[in-house]
Amino acid sequence: MFKAIWAARWFVVLGVLTFIFVLVINTPLHFVWRYVEPQAGRLPLKIEQVSGTLWDGRLRFAVPQLRDLGSLDARWQLSPLALLAGRADFDLSVLGDGVRLKSAARIGLDQQLQILGADGYLNADKIQPLLTRNRVSVAGEFELSRLLASVNLQTRQFSDVSGRLVYSGGEVGFPVDNKPIRATMPMLIGTLGMEPEKAVLNIETTEGQALIQGFMQQDGWGGIAIRRRFLDVLGQKWPAEATEETVIFEVSHKVL
Repeated sequence: MFKAIWAARWFVVLGVLTFIFVLVINTPLHFVWRYVEPQAGRLPLKIEQVSGTLWDGRLRFAVPQLRDLGSLDARWQLSPLALLAGRADFDLSVLGDGVRLKSAARIGLDQQLQILGADGYLNADKIQPLLTRNRVSVAGEFELSRLLASVNLQTRQFSDVSGRLVYSGGEVGFPVDNKPIRATMPMLIGTLGMEPEKAVLNIETTEGQALIQGFMQQDGWGGIAIRRRFLDVLGQKWPAEATEETVIFEVSHKVL
């Protein structure tokens, strides 16, 4: 009998490991949360409720700096087989009033986060309080599609960024030469991509005319450059002599 058990020892070990694995991924999230909650205070989020398991979890949270977003519901589902390979493959969704985000993602032992295709929606009303601080108002909707990116969570370095951002158009307001301007913005198309050492967002009209470029560098500096053509599209005039390709406004600052 002892020989039979010894011969089957690897099946016993496999059975024990499988039992532990199943036990861990099915652990109630509220049980784990009591140990994680003290560290969560560092996040720019207010966690309101947790439920489900580590494998299939749900989280309700709010962003204090964007109160108009209200409460958001997040849900994720892990792939158990991927965990056996030393990585976490998961599907994530965030839903709220005027907000939607869905993405597939992967995190490896090397702390490399891969976004494998994210789609999202945002009603501009939800970020209006944030824009108002800079005397800017925007009406309309934003849609994000096919976002891909790779980010090292330890070094904060990113690569392989690509995607598409569409603004529906709508009424906008902003200061020009310290004077408030109101106009109707047409539909705009934004294309995310990589240039040496930085990610860029090129914003164009539906006819492909370049208006704005935003960028984020690996060192955490980000910025924006606006061409005179942007004012032309809004029916506004620039007081100085400049071609439509001339950058009339440019600013950058430390973001991360």
